[in-house]
Amino acid sequence: MLTTEDSRNRKKEPINPKVKDVLILLGAGAFLAGSLIMPGLPIILKPILNEKRKRDEKEWGKYNIYNLRKLIKRLQAQKVVEIVGEEVKITKKGRQKILKYNLEGMEIKRKTDGKWRVIIYDVANLKKYQRDNFRNMLEKLQLLRLQESVYLTPFVCDNEIEYLREMFDVGNEVLLLKVKEIENEDVYKKYFGI
Repeated sequence: MLTTEDSRNRKKEPINPKVKDVLILLGAGAFLAGSLIMPGLPIILKPILNEKRKRDEKEWGKYNIYNLRKLIKRLQAQKVVEIVGEEVKITKKGRQKILKYNLEGMEIKRKTDGKWRVIIYDVANLKKYQRDNFRNMLEKLQLLRLQESVYLTPFVCDNEIEYLREMFDVGNEVLLLKVKEIENEDVYKKYFGI
């Protein structure tokens, strides 16, 4: 039986890395030495360990190195990350994957500026998948559907809409209007609880 003191003295078990966690760390600019992942990788220059790199090494140190290597190699084969010189870097494909992870927690803050946001989109059938996902996100964010491809909200959501445009590659097909007045405004204010 372990005492409390024994459990404090034991080193924490390394955790198995998850794709989402690794990509978010890399996307945030955390340095990961390629030599950690591929020990045979020649080290051209010995990096100077500044404070940021020390923090990054500590962050990566919580993971099981064997499993982290396997995960990075798999992500490299999928072209989600690449090893450039001595550093593991995220690719454009990897950034797209991070954007998808950010969708899970996306929500619009209940902040108003006195203007209504009207989102209008006309996405061709060639992009049906993107259109459907864009629409589903508008509904998830609790925008009010006025017509088939017209949504309304009183809340500031410019950044969120721009993010969705980029994520679903529908930038040219989506129009965001900011209007001061809208017909039947009282009904909409009641709907949104403002």
